[in-house]
Amino acid sequence: MRLSFEIAGVSAEYHRNFWTGGAELRVGDDVVWTLSPFRVSTQVQLSTRNLWRVPVDEREVEIAMVRPRFGGGARRKSFTISVDGIVVATATGR
Repeated sequence: MRLSFEIAGVSAEYHRNFWTGGAELRVGDDVVWTLSPFRVSTQVQLSTRNLWRVPVDEREVEIAMVRPRFGGGARRKSFTISVDGIVVATATGR
């Protein structure tokens, strides 16, 4: 799953790896891990809605992931990315 968008004129990309469960936010040359593939909590999640807030310069990026209750690991998830409360990207996928 890859979502591309801009933050104050700077290109940004959110990438989640289906196989490892890891997810990262790239803004320009900076990389911030929102989900580390090396943590057990990345692989086993009971919550159906996860929310990550990442400060980027003077802005706040909010990444929301919603998954189905049953069989969530194998089914599609919904992603919404907001910058300062304004939705800039949405997608559904693995």
